[in-house]
Amino acid sequence: MTDRRAAITGIGVITPIGTGLAEFARGLREGRSGIGDITNFDAERLPVRRAAEARDFDLARHISSMKTYLDRASAFSLAAASMALRQAAWPKDGVDAGLCLGSAWGCQDTIELYTRKLVESDPKFAPPLVFTHSYANAPNSLVAIEFALRGHNACFAGGAGAGADALQHALDMVRAGQSRRLLAGGVDVVSEIALRAMIADGIASVSGVGRPFDPAADGLVPGEGAGLLALESPQSAACRNAAVLGYLLGAGSAAAPDPEAAVAGAVAAALADAGVDAGEIGLILASACGIPRLDAAEAAAIARLFPARPPVAALKSLLGDPLGAWAPVAVAAAVASAEAALPPAACPSVGGPPPGGIDLLREPLPPGARTCLILNVAPSGTAAAIVAAVNAHPVA
Repeated sequence: MTDRRAAITGIGVITPIGTGLAEFARGLREGRSGIGDITNFDAERLPVRRAAEARDFDLARHISSMKTYLDRASAFSLAAASMALRQAAWPKDGVDAGLCLGSAWGCQDTIELYTRKLVESDPKFAPPLVFTHSYANAPNSLVAIEFALRGHNACFAGGAGAGADALQHALDMVRAGQSRRLLAGGVDVVSEIALRAMIADGIASVSGVGRPFDPAADGLVPGEGAGLLALESPQSAACRNAAVLGYLLGAGSAAAPDPEAAVAGAVAAALADAGVDAGEIGLILASACGIPRLDAAEAAAIARLFPARPPVAALKSLLGDPLGAWAPVAVAAAVASAEAALPPAACPSVGGPPPGGIDLLREPLPPGARTCLILNVAPSGTAAAIVAAVNAHPVA
């Protein structure tokens, strides 16, 4: 029987509570919160002034080449790729590696900078170098050039589910034998343009408190980060005796006017794709963003589909919502949970009664190998689900 899994042999992750898999795992274990006052730009005149930013990020720790200009999203992507490739230690055997990268907002900081230069001065003084960094696929191009990734390259820009889309596509490519090795994941940053759009849509939290699954929550806390997984066929990993952190087993997505139906559809598709029964899921990493109607729908779908009540973690209470980066960051958290306990602090601070029928973590979740379900529910009404099996391994 054909092995339909994709082996995870490297992870690069940037989050507000730690950069790199080991530091991220430590942040989770300590229940560290990454939410604070916005520093990426002046938010004093905005009703939303708190977000989860990766304040300790320094690209120079990850790559040595000098860059004349880089958008923050591109810098995150380069660093995540460097970490994933270093851990995976892919051989230089002539097999071209590829890249699947998703983002909800892309390089909005650069778009804003170029537009401002264009309208505030003579158009001929608008910097052409900056313009080339404003495209949605600029991070893809920069990562591919930096690390000589000459294989399949795909950019996903489908909103908050973009990172999940990238993982699903990469899994399909590995299964089909069209790419033996792919970096796959997502990136998003806290930018003024994105924040203003979320404020206009009424989905950003004014209180700036992460309260997933809380009926009294006032919206999502904007977050940022990046996650890239080094994926390859199990045969490729076995041939070189690579250390395997876990496997992507299946993925699914769905859209419906009713978000509960969208979640249920995505979960059913992912479990079928993975060949896994609901009773085999040992941990659910919920999307749980703090938008009450979405969280209530997600909780209802989980309660209906998982009567055995596996533990449910709501990590956005610490991380904010990194939008297009959420799915790969959540996979990284699942991998970390094999060796580092997920603490009660990684669960929401529930102000109202918890949703019925789901088992929110109230005590530390002991580390261990398990099959995990990652959920991604977007404000647009789309949902995605990823099934991953994680192995016991050192995360340092």
